Amino acid sequence: MDWISDGKEREVAPRDDDLFKGAAEYYELGRLPYAARLPEVLAEEIGLGPESVVADIGCGPGPLAIALAPYCGRVIGVDPDPDMLARGRRRDASVTWLRARAEDLAFEAGELDAVVFGRSFHWTDRPLMAARLRAFVRPGGHLALVSEMHRPGRIPPQVKELIAEFLGEYRRPKLDDEEEVLAAAGWRGPRRLTVRTEGTLTRDPETRVAEVYSMSSSTRHRFGARLPEFDRRLRELLSEPEVIPFPATLARIWTNP
Repeated sequence: MDWISDGKEREVAPRDDDLFKGAAEYYELGRLPYAARLPEVLAEEIGLGPESVVADIGCGPGPLAIALAPYCGRVIGVDPDPDMLARGRRRDASVTWLRARAEDLAFEAGELDAVVFGRSFHWTDRPLMAARLRAFVRPGGHLALVSEMHRPGRIPPQVKELIAEFLGEYRRPKLDDEEEVLAAAGWRGPRRLTVRTEGTLTRDPETRVAEVYSMSSSTRHRFGARLPEFDRRLRELLSEPEVIPFPATLARIWTNP
């Protein structure tokens, strides 16, 4: 089955200076985890079962795809970054890992029961994807946008200032138009599902540093020859462990009417 528009897995041309180039190992270590019960709760909410086919678009190293795999028949993890896919493949060979941009996907009409985006829909051409996904997802199927609910000041202001000192201000993608875009494409929703894990999460200095290097605004390759200086100063700022409430996970769910 060919799932990308030119019929073969091919070299994916760089976009925005290779958005997450070199970030895979730091993403896997440093990103905040989803709530432990998210896969079970989300699978029940959108009616996944043994025959269900789910695409996780912008899957990174696959935390969401791997978590959902036991609840459906097939999961397809899609990402343009080969290092991200390689890490996912090493963790779970039962997932189908596909190197492609979201905009190049060409699933058959109604082939998918659900599509999920874990912190990734904002990197796509949102109006284009919202419309195309209506065709790829069967009537009555679902689209879910999943993200952790950050506490205020997740990244310390001193770290943000340090990044800006080395790289200048970073223009982030627009994050607040997703519901408007999906409504315009005819998706019905969203329903909001918040999943919580009790307790706290302890993050050591290495994990905190990895979180910074996992972000598109501060991947290591962006610093060029100044990386050693930045790394030294970053580690000085993040030299102590932190204990935070375990982050809640928010899933916004739409239905394809």
